[in-house]
Amino acid sequence: MDSSADTGRVSTAILTAAVLLGFAVLQISRQFFDPHSSLDAIPSFGIPSYPFGFYVGSWNFIRNGRAILKQGYLKYRGQPFKVALANQWLVLLSGQRLIEDVRKADDSLSFADAAKVMFQTEYTIGYEQLHDPFQMNVIRTALTRNIAACFPVIREEIAAAFKDLIPAKDEWICVPAMKTILPIVTRVSNRVFIGLLCRDPDYIKLTTQYTLNVSSNAQWLHVTPSFLRPLAARLFGHLEPATRAAMKHLRPILQHRIAMDDKYGPDWPEGDRPNDMISWLLDEARGHPTRRTVRRLTRTLLNINFAASHTTTHGILHALYTLAANLECVQPLREELESVVAAEGWTKQAMDQLVKMDSFLKESSQTAPTGAIGSVRMATKDFSFSDGTMVPAGTLLAVPVFAEHHDEVNYSNAEVFDPFRFSRMREQDGEENKHQMVTPTLEYLSFGLGRHACPGRFFAVNEQKLILSHIIMTYDFKLRDGVDEWIAVLIKANTTAQLMFRKRR
Repeated sequence: MDSSADTGRVSTAILTAAVLLGFAVLQISRQFFDPHSSLDAIPSFGIPSYPFGFYVGSWNFIRNGRAILKQGYLKYRGQPFKVALANQWLVLLSGQRLIEDVRKADDSLSFADAAKVMFQTEYTIGYEQLHDPFQMNVIRTALTRNIAACFPVIREEIAAAFKDLIPAKDEWICVPAMKTILPIVTRVSNRVFIGLLCRDPDYIKLTTQYTLNVSSNAQWLHVTPSFLRPLAARLFGHLEPATRAAMKHLRPILQHRIAMDDKYGPDWPEGDRPNDMISWLLDEARGHPTRRTVRRLTRTLLNINFAASHTTTHGILHALYTLAANLECVQPLREELESVVAAEGWTKQAMDQLVKMDSFLKESSQTAPTGAIGSVRMATKDFSFSDGTMVPAGTLLAVPVFAEHHDEVNYSNAEVFDPFRFSRMREQDGEENKHQMVTPTLEYLSFGLGRHACPGRFFAVNEQKLILSHIIMTYDFKLRDGVDEWIAVLIKANTTAQLMFRKRR
């Protein structure tokens, strides 16, 4: 080994880190020393009053963002307040009046612009996905319409995936929760997206890692000075390597599907056209040549995977952790499932009738949403809220979702896990079709809000119900150790948590 080369690499790394730190400090200084800031009228929280205290405040927010948000929420409930991010303010909006303002203000408060800042989408999911996310309409329409039609293959893949990764035995077996459930969810989702290629271990490994890398890359890019981000993303980012690797798997399939679509359109001979995400994307892309390339479709499928796997994996893992801690809930869930399946079979109609399971999953999602904040927006122009608060263009805003979900104003005994809270609500006259997990409200924000509510939530909820149903009917299970972890305002499933399974007795 060449020690001089090692020394050179270490020196380069140290110099790079120093430059990044220096420019990050410069950006923060510019932000916080601005004496004419239009956000001065909005109270800040978590910022020490001594000189340079905002540096400490922003670092504390990274370490303990959930607690800071909850304390700020309790102090300023129903009013805006702001906290320090690494390089700018984040304005928090609580209470139904302000949340309703956010829901209505689609033309002035942009989700895409906020995601570009918070999640560095230009570098983590791609420029074309940021500016032309044509798959969103496919997810909202074609995917949702085809859930019932795809139900048999979804259930088939769930059974096959669990048999491979968690073979039912008479004795307890222990599996790493995250490393087991994420590949199962990815495989099941991809059965609908790309067919039986979903069983290729290399492809599943690639797509599961992509899901994890989007979040991790966003974190370090967020604190990288903006003018260095293109270079940093090119040198150290995951996007291009993942795209090239995925194309090796997908190129033969996509080339064939594009050729057949160019020749026959949606009407293949003998009706042999697969009813999957590739077909739906090609339908949406018809007349747009730049969308119908192998590279573009590969990138699109990777990002559909990220959205689907992230939401469903988090939902299933937290539901399993919660159910393992509340095993008395298993029997009523099993009884409901056995009764409904006996009448309806394993169908979407059956899943729609699982009222107790829907309530359990919603309560689980409510107590542990994917983060402490949600409905993130950026003001595209100066904007005034209904209480008179004005924010200038470029302001980053969000709703403190975790605090809202645990507020007694919104839910009685909000801090207590109540698995059948929502099923009891649906027992009331006229409430039978309300309080469902897929329905966002001003009090329930796990899937977002308004026009930007998660378009894939119908698929995600049905997939969660089917997976949890399979587990309940097939296994006894318990949590060996591990709970969810928090990083700043993001919740993540504990990567070391262990789940135990055995054949159901």
